[in-house]
Amino acid sequence: MHPRCQLLSGHLVTVTRAPQPAQRTLTTSATLYNKNPLQRRKGGDLGSHLPKHVISKDPHIPDYPYGDFSLFKQANKGLYGEQMIQFGNNVSHKTETKTRRKWTPNVLSKSLYSVALKKRIKLKVTSNVVKIIDREGGLDEYLLKDSIHRIKELGPTGWALRWTLMQKPEVIERLRAEAAALGIDQATIDKQWPTPAMQKQQSYADRVLAREAVLAQAGEVEDVDQGMWAEEEGAEDEVEGTESTIGDVLNEQEIRARKRAHGEYMSAQKAARRYLSRGYVDSEEEGLKIAFVQQKKRTDTFFKHQARFTEKAKELFTREDLKALKKRLKNPPKHITALRKLAFKEREKAQAEAAGGWEPYNEVKKASNAEKLAALKARVEECGGAEAVKASRKAELAKALAEAETASTNQSLDEKTRQYYESAINKADMAIKAKQAGGVQGYVEMALEELKKASSPGLSELFKGSRKEKNPGGDAWAALVNSSNTPAESRPHA
Repeated sequence: MHPRCQLLSGHLVTVTRAPQPAQRTLTTSATLYNKNPLQRRKGGDLGSHLPKHVISKDPHIPDYPYGDFSLFKQANKGLYGEQMIQFGNNVSHKTETKTRRKWTPNVLSKSLYSVALKKRIKLKVTSNVVKIIDREGGLDEYLLKDSIHRIKELGPTGWALRWTLMQKPEVIERLRAEAAALGIDQATIDKQWPTPAMQKQQSYADRVLAREAVLAQAGEVEDVDQGMWAEEEGAEDEVEGTESTIGDVLNEQEIRARKRAHGEYMSAQKAARRYLSRGYVDSEEEGLKIAFVQQKKRTDTFFKHQARFTEKAKELFTREDLKALKKRLKNPPKHITALRKLAFKEREKAQAEAAGGWEPYNEVKKASNAEKLAALKARVEECGGAEAVKASRKAELAKALAEAETASTNQSLDEKTRQYYESAINKADMAIKAKQAGGVQGYVEMALEELKKASSPGLSELFKGSRKEKNPGGDAWAALVNSSNTPAESRPHA
């Protein structure tokens, strides 16, 4: 029997290896036998990934400037290098017979490794693009080349892969170095290619600004302009233009009223929940009433705190410090108060890092405030303890609410205070109804209805009545007053 067939005649002989010693020894030398080189190694990202699993899911990826391919749509899902299907004819040399045919690009399915992403990406690429990638030195170099022709070659998939690569820290550092070598100023480099630390700082600044905007809107107190119209030179057609201007002003007034009503409701809701959590009121409805009654005091306290903050910020930060911070930020705040708050946050963060973390920093801060806490505790003890202070505060708020509810019949109050209390109770009733119905939107709509009821219905007729009395050199308000001061016999409709 042939030697090759000897093992096939019966059962296969089991191949055994020499037994290993029972006692294990530790060594740093190489193993005595070689592992199977074809066996898949463990650990690491060794598989290939589809582009949809690699491309960032960030919705802020900019659109491809040249748009999708509308004629050869499969090029949208690969790197085709502007190649597309072509149509033509086969022409016989003997009979000159034409046969319709087509030419398609030589599309290959390749797993190309990205150094920046540390992954193999399974892509559909044409043979021509594969040659270009080899010539450029890899997939990353092909995607990152900054030329108009290369951007046109990339297509939507290549554009998205390019954007994903440009978010990696090592690619950002490379782009910043190239820009610095070209002589671009540092401010432009920081704005165009921010580092991850800068992006994190900018994100934190945006969150702080958003929070401050919400707080500012909640505590917004602004007066509504009640002006009539500006000085004009007389002509009848100009009066019609004035009426349209008044309509624009009223629309702007409505927008301001909406903002103010939204801020009032949100601020009152927050204050009512705070009163309820501290035990000053027995229900949230009572807390809403007290919140509207105490709104003026809260606003005054807010402005006092803001003034103290401004004084302290002027002592700590110079104008040059604020200018340097504004230059570092990508989207700096327009208001100087928000910029000072960002400077405070950065200063506090630097102090925490110098102290070795937030916990040691908080301990140091707590120790520095020990005297203030001791003085506060002493004052509380003088008043009879925390429960006595709480009961006193509750009685004070209840007294203020009772005074506001009886303001319409209380003759000892001046007219301004009486109107303020009546308005506060009216707003509180609207807020309670809105809370049970539509929330903040319901309160805004009810506030607008109150504003429309309080506005004068015959304003346009009054403007038209003063048209004849308006002098070419005078102002409209004087003409309006003169028209109302004419004798009754000359005014048939008086």
